Amino acid sequence: MLHRLLAPLVVVALGASLLGACGSSNSAQKEIQQFSSLRTAGVEKLTNLEKNTYVNGPLSTTNTGAFLTDKFGRTVSLHGVNAVYKLAPYTLTVTPGQPNSLAQADAVRISSLGFNVVRVGIIWAGIEPGHGGPNQPSVCNPGPYVDPGMWNQKVAEAYIAQVQKVVNELGQRHIYALLDMHQDIWSSVFSGEGAPAWATCTSGNPITISPGRWSNNYSNPAVVASFNNFFDNSVQGGLQQNYQRSWAAVAERFKSNPWVVGYDPINEPLALQSVDGYQGRDYSLGLSCLYGGAAEAQQEINSTVALTCPTGVPTEGLLQVLSAIDTTHLLFPEIDNASDQGQTLFLASPGKLGRIVYNFHDYCSQRSGQTGNPTNVQACADMVLVQMIRQEQLRPLYATPEQPNGPAIMMTEFGATSSAALAALEVLDASSVGLSWAWWAWRYYNDPTGSSAEALISNQNTYSDVVAPLTQTHAVAVAGNVLTSQFAQATGNFSLVYSADPNIHAPTTVYVSPYDYQKTGYCVYVNGGTLTSKPGAAYVTVDNPTTHSTVLVRIEPGHCVKGI
Repeated sequence: MLHRLLAPLVVVALGASLLGACGSSNSAQKEIQQFSSLRTAGVEKLTNLEKNTYVNGPLSTTNTGAFLTDKFGRTVSLHGVNAVYKLAPYTLTVTPGQPNSLAQADAVRISSLGFNVVRVGIIWAGIEPGHGGPNQPSVCNPGPYVDPGMWNQKVAEAYIAQVQKVVNELGQRHIYALLDMHQDIWSSVFSGEGAPAWATCTSGNPITISPGRWSNNYSNPAVVASFNNFFDNSVQGGLQQNYQRSWAAVAERFKSNPWVVGYDPINEPLALQSVDGYQGRDYSLGLSCLYGGAAEAQQEINSTVALTCPTGVPTEGLLQVLSAIDTTHLLFPEIDNASDQGQTLFLASPGKLGRIVYNFHDYCSQRSGQTGNPTNVQACADMVLVQMIRQEQLRPLYATPEQPNGPAIMMTEFGATSSAALAALEVLDASSVGLSWAWWAWRYYNDPTGSSAEALISNQNTYSDVVAPLTQTHAVAVAGNVLTSQFAQATGNFSLVYSADPNIHAPTTVYVSPYDYQKTGYCVYVNGGTLTSKPGAAYVTVDNPTTHSTVLVRIEPGHCVKGI
């Protein structure tokens, strides 16, 4: 059994007294309403101070390493959820009462829980449905690229317009959208989702569905062949060219949208293509070629040996295409879903582009094949923690002149459980490692590759037991360098210590969870900065001192004791 990872302790010289402010209420319901009032206000009604309470403006990566920063230079934590509709029409809608709704009421709930990001699923089959079924000779025969004529500009624009409505609805509540081109087991042809039927080329393998859990289909020869033909891009239909075209249309629409944090190019890619000796590794050769293109030498980490992409791969990679269209938003290339732990990594031009966020998912194998719930909570949590630490250790290997300390990092999927005990451990560990994250998932949405046990909120709008640990009190934006940030679940005490940057003129912001303090209220103590939030506010805000110094923010349940 692993001991839980703890953030390093920081010794701070405290003054003789601390500034305090209390928040309490007569009932839990009243308290929750009070906590939620700021986040549910209309954006147009917020004062400038309140607007700066939120993370806002385009986010960026810096040379400080793992963390994102906002337009003020604050160190940012993204906490949020995934929302993906995997059935036709393959997009969410802001219209209430629909099977695929992510409407205003959802945005209000997401915001009031302290979340500031939603990983919004988009599906290639929705953007470019084309015509015909799998294994069409005009698409799947080997040969150089010939446009198969599947693109319809009006269809693509109509689909992306629906996505835009969802993004804008979230933005009204100061929630970022991470646009995720989602797939599971390649396509609906295999009872999953992702690629359109016409883009499924099985190389003569019969289309069958493997028995048991949906993920068993990843070893299905027809599924493996479909991935191989995509990453090799050796069929004349030009699967990567069409994929790039779909992404280009998305980037063109969202390049100026302030509430898009960035683009996740492909969900859980399985790059088991036939390049001898290089399959199954983080950013494996085929995945690096998809991201970086054939013109960029694929190079092994800590080596000068150049590797060659398959001959069908386009000269420019997907990340270059996105970067050329959108010069602002971040890129979240995922590691290979078939990653072999401990194997050599490969790096393509993704690391040379800048604006890269190292993107990984983290699940354990100690789970039920039906619900996804853990069969052993402690063993599951330990496995997830090991991966968190491993990925943070791998991240600096992708250092480049643009990101000399490595890219930022985000765990864009974890959870998928109704176990509050597991969620509590995973959130504790993610905080200790310093990860931004997105929980899987917000709603079930009749997911063909998931279960209802994964949903944070039911179709009857009741919350799963995981809601309390997921929404614990945490630092959202810190006006300086974080030294330690901890929430003690046993006592309800939160502490933040940071080295303040006097050049940052926006407040440090801490989300105060109603689930932590709804019965007791809370008290805030600040040393080194100026407390600016009102008692009982949903967000504690602290203004920086005018000089470089260390600031302590402590939040405790109960009434304030003056003179502590």
